[in-house]
Parts: sequence; structure tokens; C-alpha cells
Amino acid sequence: MAYSDYGAFVYLNGYRRTDKEDVATFATDEETFGMDSAEIPSGSRILMNILHQKDTNNNIRIHHGILGDGDIRVECHKQGRPCIVEATEDGFNEVEYCDEDTDFYDYCIDFEYKGYKFHFENGEPYYARMVTPEGDVWECEYDYWYGAGF
Repeated sequence: MAYSDYGAFVYLNGYRRTDKEDVATFATDEETFGMDSAEIPSGSRILMNILHQKDTNNNIRIHHGILGDGDIRVECHKQGRPCIVEATEDGFNEVEYCDEDTDFYDYCIDFEYKGYKFHFENGEPYYARMVTPEGDVWECEYDYWYGAGF
């Protein structure tokens, strides 16, 4: 769901995935919590991810919504364009998908990368969709006023 005043709702094939809300991009529940994070309140998930990062000296990036379970994932955060990251042997790389002329806050982008299909658009709320090569549809709505205080 969210911490602060920002937040996200993540869905896989129409079913909500709270385990993909307020979590690190590539950390698994078992690594971070030793259990399924769906039953852990949002703020506690953030704290546990920060502590896990400190203990492992790992560069964990925590975001409101994460799309994907594989090597390619989408990070949804606050009110900006989503970030696509791809796991590598040495960590991860950010995937560039638009040029410097694309407005950070005013966009509607459709493209493919390595068999994945992406659709990103700004609005109220912001929206991201990733369709995997296997046909699974990940969706995220994120914005201000989705946070724990609202």
C-alpha cells in the first residue's frame, strides 16, 4: 500500500499483490522477512528492508510498487516515470527507454524490450503495465494520496 503520503497498488493478472508494494526491487520475502510479507504492515516492510540492506551491505532500492518476478522488473515511485531494471550477475542495470526530450511528468509511452511489453502514462493516478513474454499482466497505480495516511 504505502508509506508517507505516496503509495501504490500492484496487480498480477487482476489480483492484488501486496507483497510487491513498499518492497525492495529484487529482494524476496524469504530473504528479507523470513516469511510472506503480505501480512506485514507497509511501514514495517520498509523498516525491515532498510535493516536488511544495512546488514547485507546490499544496494536495495525500495519503491512503492514493483512489477515482475523475473530478471526484468519495473519500479514505480512517487509521481515520476517508472524505472525498468534488469538483473545482472553483478547487480542490476537500468534500462533506458526514452530520450532526454521526454517530459518526466507528461508522457504516455508504449514499447517492447526483450519480449516484454510496457505501457506507462502519467495521470491521477500514474499507471504502469508490463506484459511478460509468458502473457502475465502486471499493473501498478501509484500517486500522492495513496499513502498510509489517506
